[in-house]
Formats: sequence, C-alpha cells, structure tokens
Amino acid sequence: MAILPKFPESTAFGVLNNFLSEYHDKNGYALPSRYEVMVYPPPKHPNPSTARNVSIRVEALDMPGRALNTSPDSNRYGIQPEIVDGITFAGTIGLTIQTSSDLEERVFFESWQELAWNRSTWNVGYYKDYVGTMEIYILDINNNRRYGVKIFNCFPKEVGPISLSYTQATDIIKTPITMEYNYWETLDITNQPPSLLDKVLDTVITGAERNINANIPKVLSRL
Repeated sequence: MAILPKFPESTAFGVLNNFLSEYHDKNGYALPSRYEVMVYPPPKHPNPSTARNVSIRVEALDMPGRALNTSPDSNRYGIQPEIVDGITFAGTIGLTIQTSSDLEERVFFESWQELAWNRSTWNVGYYKDYVGTMEIYILDINNNRRYGVKIFNCFPKEVGPISLSYTQATDIIKTPITMEYNYWETLDITNQPPSLLDKVLDTVITGAERNINANIPKVLSRL
C-alpha cells in the first residue's frame, strides 16, 4: 500500500471551480484588445494637434518591460546568490499606425524626427528639444482604466517602410514606428515614488534619530 506524502496545506489552491469564479466577477481577464494610447510630442513639434489622431489610430503596440541586472555575491561562501546591481529598461516600443489618405500620421512622426536633425546642415539637435512622452492604459470591459504606464523621453527612432501592392486593395496602409525611450513609471497614484519633500523629511528625521542615538550613554544603550 502506497504511503501518501504529507504537505502543510492538504487542500489544492487552484481548484477549477474557484479558478472559474475568480474570473467571472467584475475583474475578469485583461484583454490585449482593450487599451488606450496617448502620444505627447515635444513642444517644438510643428503639428502637435495631430497627436490625438495618431493616438486613436494605434492598431498595435508593445507594452514596455524592464529587468533587474544581477551578479553573483562573491562575499558569501557556498552557493552565491544573485544580487541586484542595476535596472534595465527595454529601450524601444513598436507601434503600428493606421494611416489616413493623406498619410498625416506618418508625416507627424517624420516631422518629429526632424526636430533631432537639421535637413539643411545635417547637424543634430538638442536631446531636450526632440523627446516627448507617451501614456499606455489597459482598459476593462467597461472602458475603465485599470493599469497605466508613462513613458519618458521618447522619440521616433525609426519610421518603417510601407509595403505597397495591387493584391491588397481592401487593406489600409499601416505605418510601423519604433519609439526609443529612456524609462517608464506606473501611473497608479497609490504606487508613486516619494516626492522631494518626503525625501527631505525622511533625511531630517533619520539625521535627528542618528544624533539622538549618538548622545545616549553607552550604559543606557545596553538596556
């Protein structure tokens, strides 16, 4: 007779009925087709009003990612754990833009690129003059924003080629765009990094505690 193994929890967590009921409530699954994109070009863009049309015609895009850089902790004996020594963001986002008959969406990104270089002198521009921002939101079935990220210091690194053919008469022209960016942050107001004032107060409090501890007699500190 087989002896059954013993575990701290005897009941399975992922029971099918519980699994199904969890995703039939108001939360449900996040769907890749329910999203909202908002593109904000730099202030010097010649046609900033076109950004709204561009935003609503983003047919497909990539949600940005990030990764923690790690290295072995050589200060420990035995099995050395991997410790974090930095953070890396993906760097680029791919967009597919549905294009109107006058290709204003493509012209929008071409004009944005020309803020980075001068067509007459071929000199490059200042970084602050050609970077903008983007916001990406995940929506639920009621079009409520459930998750969002803000992408900082982005610009159209590449305006991709468009394939033309007589065999696709029923399709529309789509412009591939590769956006370069510096980093991104979540837009959840309950998950924001501390403000400058919070950091100052934390520094003051920490410094005061350090001074108090330094002035406590050693006899009392042993108690």
